[in-house]
Amino acid sequence: MLWSNFLHFYQPFNQMPDILEKIVNESYRKIIQGLKKNPKAKITININGSLTELLVKYDYLDVIEDLKKLAQNGQIEFTGSAKYHSFLALLPESEIERQIKLNTETNKKYFGKIYNPKGFFIPELAYSFKVAQVAQKLNFKWVIAEQLACPLEKEKNEFNKIYQIKGLNNFKILFRDKRASILILSAIVRSAQSLLEELGDEIKKDRYLLTVMDAETFGHHRPGLEKFLFEIYQNKAFEKVFVSDLIKKFNINEELEPRESTWSSEEQDFWLDQEKGIMQTNPFSLWNHPENPIHQLQWEFTYWVINFVNTLDTKKSWYREIRNKLDMAIASDQYWWASAKPWWSLEMIEQGVFALRDIIFSIPEISQENKNKAEEFYQKILCIAFEWQRTGKIRNAYKMVYKTIQRKPFKEEVPSDWYNLIILEFEDEINKAIKKQEFEKAIKWRDAIYKLKAGIDIYDVLHVVDDLRITRTLPSLKPFWEHSVDEFSDFAKENFKDFKEEEFKEQQFEKIFEEIKKAFYQKKEFLEKQKFGQIKHPLGLDWDLEKNIYLCEMPSEKIKFFLGQSWDSASQIKLNDKEIYGEKNQCLYKREGDQLEIQLAPQSILNKFYQFLKQEDFLKGKNIRLNVLSESLGWAPVIFKQREDKILTHIPFLETEKGMNFKFRISGFNFKESKEIKRLDFLIKLKGFLIFILSRLDFLIKRIIWRMRR
Repeated sequence: MLWSNFLHFYQPFNQMPDILEKIVNESYRKIIQGLKKNPKAKITININGSLTELLVKYDYLDVIEDLKKLAQNGQIEFTGSAKYHSFLALLPESEIERQIKLNTETNKKYFGKIYNPKGFFIPELAYSFKVAQVAQKLNFKWVIAEQLACPLEKEKNEFNKIYQIKGLNNFKILFRDKRASILILSAIVRSAQSLLEELGDEIKKDRYLLTVMDAETFGHHRPGLEKFLFEIYQNKAFEKVFVSDLIKKFNINEELEPRESTWSSEEQDFWLDQEKGIMQTNPFSLWNHPENPIHQLQWEFTYWVINFVNTLDTKKSWYREIRNKLDMAIASDQYWWASAKPWWSLEMIEQGVFALRDIIFSIPEISQENKNKAEEFYQKILCIAFEWQRTGKIRNAYKMVYKTIQRKPFKEEVPSDWYNLIILEFEDEINKAIKKQEFEKAIKWRDAIYKLKAGIDIYDVLHVVDDLRITRTLPSLKPFWEHSVDEFSDFAKENFKDFKEEEFKEQQFEKIFEEIKKAFYQKKEFLEKQKFGQIKHPLGLDWDLEKNIYLCEMPSEKIKFFLGQSWDSASQIKLNDKEIYGEKNQCLYKREGDQLEIQLAPQSILNKFYQFLKQEDFLKGKNIRLNVLSESLGWAPVIFKQREDKILTHIPFLETEKGMNFKFRISGFNFKESKEIKRLDFLIKLKGFLIFILSRLDFLIKRIIWRMRR
């Protein structure tokens, strides 16, 4: 895996001096210091021209000089962008081009020749074909977009190919890994080792990992996170490269048509639209929602001012001042803060609309009619904004965002077994964090459990379960009913919903057996009709290519069930010598030295499933055979045999610290009539007939010999 980290440095042109000072000291200087201490670290960055000018204005020239030197030393790669962080996708092409050129001009002025970007960063990662087209026109070679912009199905986007955008010859697009970026920026992981564990086998694959985040995240928004960032850079498991290096490695000549999206886009937005039979038609809703009257007025005002300024005489002495005001006024911030989903700031809305109004009022000899029109826009937008604030609409909108995530407390929305499994998932994360001494993270997951239990999870913008999904795939553990009672800690039992040990033991067998039957019928339907469905594997239930069926033992104190990827699930038994063991719904186990006898018990889940299969089998179980597979015999099958009134088998017992792994195999099951089965049945009957004839002949011959001897 090649890792390329991208940081976006941006502050609005009118940022308060005290806030800028705080950001410079808490974030920018610490990032620079970290890069200096790690000379092999490579990072691709965007710094908007508006921020560059602020750093000059308030005498933070050391930041500019240090970034420049790091670039000269081969540690920083610059990208282009829009100077004032405009929402380019919603602007006319002429304004897009102007914003990009202004950004390049400003940064070249202060960074010199080393500022020669080939890649382009779109503010808010707001990809649209129009923006990419202008970027290519201005000699940029590639652009970054959110992962959801990729039109490929999620499982097909393996980050091992860098495509070119259809309709733009040799113009490349790279996709941000959203999950990995969020794991880092939200401080869900706080160590390089934790990140490696979250990435799992992905780290070994021949692919790229592109994380894209705000630079201010490190040290300013999240104090101390800059230490974690450079811990990743120091870890040798990550091969650090520039974004442009990824293109050299993974470039292909295949084309695709990316979807319009931003880094605020969510996967559910696209799926909801697919269910309606349409593709995403409004991917920029946080900046321009068709049902938000403030947005509609903001953009109507914006377009009117742009068109008006474009009619002015560019030779007038005051034109440059007016044009500069317009460049600054179309920053993306005012629109985002008017979304009320749930982001809202009356101050930012007023600043934005005032800046547009000020442009019109600053034009010498402008008509009163045009001033009145600008004033009308200003008053209308503020009237609606104040009304929303005064009447509680913003508060209700804030609540609605919560409700779209979780209308009721999670414990009221889901069945008890699923809720209890989520508690176990959280507890597992707590234990992992404690083991790594990430105590802050452990407290976070503990508090999440308390919220779920108290029903106050509905008040979080990011629901605690959704937060957990960022960290791990759910479910990661075996189902709730496939645990044994002794596997539940006291902490988990205290936080479970509707849990009593005796009731759990009484219901466990029926719950599991019901799931086994459901999974069986699902698999049967798949094999008969090739109709795909999400097939579960209760107790490791699975088929192989020869239609052997596999199942594990019911969990208990001395026999644990370990969930794998279907076939590699296993039971684990740990018995002392001379010990006899078997719970109500298990087989009977007897250990004698290095031998283990397994006896089929009438109430065991294996026998219940065996009898069930006999009824489902086309030949009513004539050819069905029970086997056991164990690690002690290299997973070779050993058949169960009838011994008097018992059905049993013997296998070597492998003494280990944790116990011996084993599972059951049922062979010879036929779930539907076919020519092969009819032929097999005929051969079995013929074989039986021949055995009968030969045995009669054997008996007659022996009788004749016996008589002759007499």
